[in-house]
Amino acid sequence: MNTKEILNEFLYINKMKKTLLIFLLFFSTFTFAQGNRLFLEPCMEPFYHGVASGDPLADRVIIWTRVTPSVNQTGSILVNWKMALDTAMQTVVQSGSTITDAYSDYTVKIDVTNLQADTYYYYEFETSGKYSVRGRTKTAPQGNTDSARFAVVSCANFEAGFFNVYKNITQRNDIDAVICLGDYIYEYETGGYSPNATANRSWEPSNEILTVDDYRMRYSTYHLDEDLRKCHQQYPFIVIWDDHESANDSWVNGAENHDPGTEGNWSNRKNAAKQAYFEWLPIRQSNTTDPYQIFRKIQYGNLLDLIMLDTRLHGRDVQSGTSGTVVTSNSRQLLGTDQFSWLGNRLDSSACQWKIIAQQVMMAPLRIFGNAINEDQWDGYPAERDRVLSHIINNNINNIVVLTGDIHSSWANDLPLSGYNALNGANSAGVEFVTPSVTSPGISIPGGATAIQLSNSHIKYADLAQHGFVLLTVTSNKAQADWYYVNTIDFPSSIATTTKSYFVNHNERFLRNTGTAMMGKPEVINQIQAPPCPRPSIVTGSTYTSSNIILSLYPNPAVNEINFQYSISNSGTTSFRILDINGKQVRPSISETMSNGVIIGRIDVSELNSGVYILEIENGNERVQKKFIKS
Repeated sequence: MNTKEILNEFLYINKMKKTLLIFLLFFSTFTFAQGNRLFLEPCMEPFYHGVASGDPLADRVIIWTRVTPSVNQTGSILVNWKMALDTAMQTVVQSGSTITDAYSDYTVKIDVTNLQADTYYYYEFETSGKYSVRGRTKTAPQGNTDSARFAVVSCANFEAGFFNVYKNITQRNDIDAVICLGDYIYEYETGGYSPNATANRSWEPSNEILTVDDYRMRYSTYHLDEDLRKCHQQYPFIVIWDDHESANDSWVNGAENHDPGTEGNWSNRKNAAKQAYFEWLPIRQSNTTDPYQIFRKIQYGNLLDLIMLDTRLHGRDVQSGTSGTVVTSNSRQLLGTDQFSWLGNRLDSSACQWKIIAQQVMMAPLRIFGNAINEDQWDGYPAERDRVLSHIINNNINNIVVLTGDIHSSWANDLPLSGYNALNGANSAGVEFVTPSVTSPGISIPGGATAIQLSNSHIKYADLAQHGFVLLTVTSNKAQADWYYVNTIDFPSSIATTTKSYFVNHNERFLRNTGTAMMGKPEVINQIQAPPCPRPSIVTGSTYTSSNIILSLYPNPAVNEINFQYSISNSGTTSFRILDINGKQVRPSISETMSNGVIIGRIDVSELNSGVYILEIENGNERVQKKFIKS
């Protein structure tokens, strides 16, 4: 969702406008994006984007990295990996090699199998004698399990502020995994959605992302953020997409923020978004006919089934308001027939005590003056919601907890059926915890949350403005959500405090309030079982050979223009040239004083003849080159 997400027209007056606020310097055919820069850590070469892990099962887990090719590397790159029980990587339990190339944007993803349940592991990658930082991950438990704990996040707008939520989660060291409920990235152009002038952060590319190369570069920007990168380094992530991984308010056949007349075929854009998502995030490929299917189950012993849904791109009908015969039609779908059947089967067959349904948009009704207000939530698909909740009740399925993101605000809801009683929770099918945003803007309206609760007796808690995360702790007795809020997103900070906690007891279907946040396992807090991974600066074997790096260049082959992401370590005069394959300069060079950091450039090559060319960047005493093809 964008600015209409929380209370739609009722609370947020104007719909998002595509305002192009791009700060650029124009030099002939060269364009350079400016702004608060990201910086590469030299010791991480060539694994500048760090490492990550995800989708932990009892016997396996995904590990991920991305290799930035050197100026002399073309074609495929051999990458070695290993996994150990210790941070010194001495007790190796698994190892292997793989090939990566431009077809996967030089990302690497390994499904490491034959592991032990409920165990911390450490892993690293190596290529050409250079090592990645070491990551830490943890497999899911098996059999009798007394507790599990997750940080639940959503909606991280890079330009809206600093990722202090990820910083705080990284420093906690008391969770099993991070659950990301979507909007991991945003698709807008620079300045297109709630830029924070104080933070002054700019994503790349500066245009609205449409192609697979656009999406890849946007993920590259995110993975260069230190706080997000270190959070990935410490914890496995369990992820699903929402709309902004493709385009705002997307559905199966289109999106609010997609104009086929000017932005091309929606199916092409959607497939490009899916491809980049699976390349850049540690999610397991589906073994179904759709390799990009994200609905799946992850089990934590006999305690809980984590049921991940796709309420966005798989089976969703177009948003059509919140009332009328189209909206109330029994044939209207949010999940799609096959996913609905899959969900029902998972709920029916689960042998776990808790069924945790992780999905994108708020399931509980939200009405003002008796009227639903947000067509993008389950309120826009009431028949589908009735089918899901009726299935839960008719099949006597207990211990249902729904996790939700999307709306940049915090909510604790009962899931009411007909005849719901707010005083004792009777006729509630389960409960819902909605996590606030990492940085995306909420709404600050005096008395707004109170007014909402007065109009919706099943909503027990609402906070419309603060940024943070939900800490979900599940035990055999209860499932509790503690809302943690960061003190700022304008500047880097690791401070987060909790002010509200709600829980649901085993075999109850309604929320109870508590003033006490739950503590994690003492041995984990004391870092006995899981000492933190080495910082990048002390990882041995990683040497640095170049100060100036071209991170990516696309499209390649090029037709009209090339885009390139590069980093310079020293501020000063930087020159850009286009050479032919023989090294002869074919364009006048451009020199300009540039600040250090990661920058995006764009060059018009439409007038070049077909052939092989070289982009050369000179800064200080160093020159770097990258070949590209003009078709």
